Amino acid sequence: MTRRSDRPIRLAVYLPDLSGGGAERLHVRLAPYLLDQGFEVTLLLDRARGELMEAVPAGCRIVALGADRQIKALPKLVSFLKRGRPDVLLANMEHMNVMAVLARRLAKVPTRIVATQHNAFSEQVKRPSWQWRALPRVYRLAMPHVAGLVAVSAGVADDLTAATGLDRNRMTVIHNGVVTEDFAERAGARPEHPWFAEARPVVLGVGRLVAQKDFATLVAAFAKVAAATDARLVIHGEGPLRGALEAQIAALGLGERVALPGFTANPLAALAHARLFALSSRFEGFGNVVAEALACGTPVVSTDCPHGPAEILEAGRHGRLVPVGDAEALGAALSEALREPRDPAPLRARGNAFTVAHCAAQYADLFRTVLEASERKAGRDG
Repeated sequence: MTRRSDRPIRLAVYLPDLSGGGAERLHVRLAPYLLDQGFEVTLLLDRARGELMEAVPAGCRIVALGADRQIKALPKLVSFLKRGRPDVLLANMEHMNVMAVLARRLAKVPTRIVATQHNAFSEQVKRPSWQWRALPRVYRLAMPHVAGLVAVSAGVADDLTAATGLDRNRMTVIHNGVVTEDFAERAGARPEHPWFAEARPVVLGVGRLVAQKDFATLVAAFAKVAAATDARLVIHGEGPLRGALEAQIAALGLGERVALPGFTANPLAALAHARLFALSSRFEGFGNVVAEALACGTPVVSTDCPHGPAEILEAGRHGRLVPVGDAEALGAALSEALREPRDPAPLRARGNAFTVAHCAAQYADLFRTVLEASERKAGRDG
């Protein structure tokens, strides 16, 4: 058997596309570090699209399966595994994790599968379709066959065990990396929205305009803040709930105090210039933007949602935590934080614990570990 140390490790990272989601952004950021460590990196996509396509680093290959639905990807994934024979396939998203296990079995290749759990599993399976309702049972059958199982926070790992019965000891917690080498440069850029250049304090929210992020509670909380201060609220993001949020803002008479400027390619500029960052999510997997806000030195008020923010904030040591869906408590915490003197140094120190370099090193160590275990097993069996 050829030892893997004699050649670069072939790594394929399986994603739906390169849209601006947290998992996609993470792996585009990890790619150059893994390339520097000698990995051959392929971004394996169901669909070749997304705003991050232009951000893929030189030396990183893109392979698109051309599948518009997950089930249609299966035969193409099998073909890729037979043809490309990667040493490791790093799968992301719940159904892709299952599909990777099945494809490897059908392809009959020695590729090691590492599955990643990016979000709270128990929340994901509440979606109203049989594919999600069946997922706990499917996970119990499929996940014992992966070589590695990554959870992006300890809370996500605990939740996955509670929801599926999978062995918590087989999971590896790797916090997402958000601090890049050009972090300070991006944070120092001029924000797109003009309110950040004015003297009045700005409270900032960032995320897709979807139910998970619960911006309706943030807007309701800010109405209480607006009644007693001259602060403004900016929510960067786009999504299907824009119309409902705009109607809520109008009904509360906040049209001159709340802005929904849409997606921004560089949220760090806004985070660095905001007086406060507010996370109102019902659930998270990690909460990248919380770590980014801290690394910018910006105070954070967050819901104590499952899972991630409380780990990042160390149970409230580095920011305020409030109950999920409680506009009264969120408004009070925002008002208190606006009055409190700002010391960015300890916040930056905590945020800088979440570097992309450290995250990449942990993934690289895991890949090498699962391959070494595979080689030892092959030696015993051979």
